[in-house]
Amino acid sequence: MRLWDFEKYADRIAVITEKGRRYCYREIFEMQKKIAGNIKRASLVCMITANDMGSLVGYLACLLNDAVPLLLSAQTQKRDVHKMLETYLPEYFWLSNEQSDLAENQGYTLIFTYLDYGLWKRVLKSEWKLHAELALLLPTSGSTGNPRLVRLSRENIIANTKSICRYLKLTKEECAVTSLPMSYTYGLSVIHTFLHVGGSVYLTSESVCRKSFWTQIKRYHVTFFAGVPYTYECMKKIGIRERTLESITKLTQAGGKLSDEQQVYWGELARKTKKEFYVMYGQTEATARISYLPPEDCLGKIGSVGIPIPDCKIQIVDTNGSTICVPHMTGEIVCKGQNISMGYAERRSDLESGDDNKGILYTGDLGYWDEEGFLYISGRKSRFAKIYGKRIDLSYLENQFQHELGIQVVLLSDDKKIYLYTVRNQIKNAMDYLQQKTEFHAGAVEGKDIAELPRNEYGKIKYHC
Repeated sequence: MRLWDFEKYADRIAVITEKGRRYCYREIFEMQKKIAGNIKRASLVCMITANDMGSLVGYLACLLNDAVPLLLSAQTQKRDVHKMLETYLPEYFWLSNEQSDLAENQGYTLIFTYLDYGLWKRVLKSEWKLHAELALLLPTSGSTGNPRLVRLSRENIIANTKSICRYLKLTKEECAVTSLPMSYTYGLSVIHTFLHVGGSVYLTSESVCRKSFWTQIKRYHVTFFAGVPYTYECMKKIGIRERTLESITKLTQAGGKLSDEQQVYWGELARKTKKEFYVMYGQTEATARISYLPPEDCLGKIGSVGIPIPDCKIQIVDTNGSTICVPHMTGEIVCKGQNISMGYAERRSDLESGDDNKGILYTGDLGYWDEEGFLYISGRKSRFAKIYGKRIDLSYLENQFQHELGIQVVLLSDDKKIYLYTVRNQIKNAMDYLQQKTEFHAGAVEGKDIAELPRNEYGKIKYHC
């Protein structure tokens, strides 16, 4: 895949590790070739990834050799890893030596070790093909149920990478930190974009809640930071302020709806310190990004996810599929562009399929335009409950709790009751508000105060856990 010009940026620093080791682009390219030489072209490679050199170079080696990486997080449960191996039958398995037990008793043989990682291989009874355009497989970042895999093409990755570089105005002088897992489309897009422009990536698995994370940010002059809403909530809670963010020039947010309060807080801090704060919207199915809110509009368009990224079109459609042009009229958000994935996979044979989506993605998100053409997300099409004949938008209600009460809740339903979960002894206020909003009697709602809302490693609510 021709996305990174290792010759052009040969002597520039590409990666900085937690131990302070610096690798230039030429070194990264040579490291890739060592791994790639052991992987057959057009084969499937399951990878257990962390934000370290073994994962990064292994991933780049697959793309260099036209092999297809299937990225799983190092936090993935053992049983789920084995289920992926059984379902998708990858010819190769790349994982750290510490996790080698995942490959044992699965028919794999260790054939190569490098960077504290091992490459395992197995011979399949049947020969499976991969579609010629297939380049990458990612679990969806959705928070409900077991994720399917999203099939991404070379064109998808290249188009979205170039688009993101354009609207963020990224340059080779900048340095990003891996504040999100590389197995997550948002975290991976940061790596893609910075290597594309010849910038640097500080590679770390450290939590943003640790003081040492921010010490290293200053030490290595990191200029770019990416976070999901939960990341920014944590940063605000632990008191991350101007001095801590001294080297940062760009802050970006995606991976869920940012509360109005958080948008104001970080928007004001960015304006005060002359930084850029980007609120963005994306999906794995769109490779990474769909829209962005220009920093200059951050405080004037609270709640908005902005305008389409370059070379991507967004429409709002009604239940009949007709385009809605009237401001503030809600419909499903539909995206069109080269960044739209080929489709989903649920079994190995699906990896032979071509472009099912044909450049069009029905996101399942509900939204509307304002009078000036800025996009707002109002809920999720699939998160509706129907109780006593009354249709309830659970996502919309969750947003209303944040907006009007400043309380984060999780709402679930079995179409008999609404189940409300919240933290910090706020259950009474939350229950009173829910009954007021729905006008249901007490028997139709049930609430529980829990110690902590369940989240996945990307900071998203786990609705099924």
